Amino acid sequence: MTIINIHAAVTPRTRTVDLGDGLTMRWSTKADSKHVEELVGDSFRWLLFGQPLEPGVIPPPNGILMAGARRLLSGVNATMSEFDYALVEDTKRKGTDKNPIVACVSIQRVRAYYGSIKLFFGKPELIATNPEYRNRGLVRKLIYEMIHPESEARGDSLQFIPGIPHFYRQFGYEYAMGSFGASSIKNIQSLPSLPKGKTEPFTLRKATVSDIPYLVKLSERESVSPKTPVGLFYGPEYWQYTIHDYVEIMENEYAAPRDNYIFVDATTGKDVGFAIVTHVFGLKVEAISLDKERALSWNDVLFPVLRQIAAKEKASLEEKKSKTTDPEAAKAIKTDGFPMLLQIHPDHPAYALLGTLVSPPQDKPGFRLMVRINDYPQFIRTVTPELEKRLAESPMAGLSGKLQFDFFRKVEGNKAKGLEIEFKKGKLVEVKDWAKQLPEKDVEDYLAIKARGEEDLIPTLYEASLAPLTFNNLLMGERSFRDLIWSHGETTYTNDATRLLIDILFPKADQHVDTFFW
Repeated sequence: MTIINIHAAVTPRTRTVDLGDGLTMRWSTKADSKHVEELVGDSFRWLLFGQPLEPGVIPPPNGILMAGARRLLSGVNATMSEFDYALVEDTKRKGTDKNPIVACVSIQRVRAYYGSIKLFFGKPELIATNPEYRNRGLVRKLIYEMIHPESEARGDSLQFIPGIPHFYRQFGYEYAMGSFGASSIKNIQSLPSLPKGKTEPFTLRKATVSDIPYLVKLSERESVSPKTPVGLFYGPEYWQYTIHDYVEIMENEYAAPRDNYIFVDATTGKDVGFAIVTHVFGLKVEAISLDKERALSWNDVLFPVLRQIAAKEKASLEEKKSKTTDPEAAKAIKTDGFPMLLQIHPDHPAYALLGTLVSPPQDKPGFRLMVRINDYPQFIRTVTPELEKRLAESPMAGLSGKLQFDFFRKVEGNKAKGLEIEFKKGKLVEVKDWAKQLPEKDVEDYLAIKARGEEDLIPTLYEASLAPLTFNNLLMGERSFRDLIWSHGETTYTNDATRLLIDILFPKADQHVDTFFW
């Protein structure tokens, strides 16, 4: 299977910008890997991922994110190439024992869906600045002059980012996405045992490169998370990377964070589903799907699969424990009774079948994500078939008129003060940036139309106002229009028909976002 490079550069990678005082801004090469890794490790040494901070002790460099930086610059990563890290280099540090890379921002590209529409999202990631170089606007320059232009030039519909709370609002981002909160089977020994004398009806095997077409088919939205109208999905480059390519860069315990398993019907030998299992933050099932063409029941498949995932984890932990020379460290490795996390949609059949064995799905996102949609008209054009479908299946099917949103003012991350979407007989015919004009101008325009005898041509208007950037929440389904009415005093609408139309086009819905598959 030929994998198309969806991360090919669009803006020139030979570009170098002199920032003065020996600082140079440029794109990366694989040769920068060691220095970027060191910068990321030092910058995130205080991010301990749940480990307690020991009083009076400076933590070591962050090994998990150092491994992440190494993977990003490996040249085989699923989300970016080795040329997609924007860097600031201090040329005065070259030839010294100091790291010359003093700031960095990567730009990843991931496959996404909006209802039935497939598109791409850009993702700035692993952003870091040497503490000695902070408060100089280096990250701002990297984002504005390198990252956003590249993402927009290649056609990404939006950019989203996890990371420092609040910080990225200054670059035009608004919280509008989130991953599922993880639930837990507190003790894998609580899973039902295989009846004595029986063999597992379904077995697991590690996926291989030859499985990629099958996995791509099974990982479409309808299979993995059918009730999430917005989210990311696993394309061929993801499977190629996690099944095969990253093996070349395995260097420590953090370098191989996930396994891809195929379920096999022990009777027929047929492949019937898959699971993605990660290990960096404990045993976690991040996706689990059945092949709909096999007409199988989760009631038959779930427990055999979970038992074997747990058994494989137990074997891995036992091997790790046997190779650990420090007695105290070996004692800390728990090989029995460890938990299994599930980060899957709250409505997945697994929850009903597990019952009280699993903690209830969290009533909050697992990780909040910030979103930037700089060009609303372009986004709307991209997802027009989905919006027309929603309208056609609603009580307002066949509608004609203009839906106008007033955003009050232009802000960073939003290139216009408002938006106008025009429908004719249920079809979206025009969408454009728009600005609310003075009431006097409305009267003037109306009188001019009336003088021409063209009153019949005046479209029905559906008018609403939203606080700047909160349209991101509506578009992504993160909040309903009602939520915004209650949370933002600026949110208003002219009549019930306007509110109904907005609810039809932009319903509140869950999202499927795997944020750390790099």
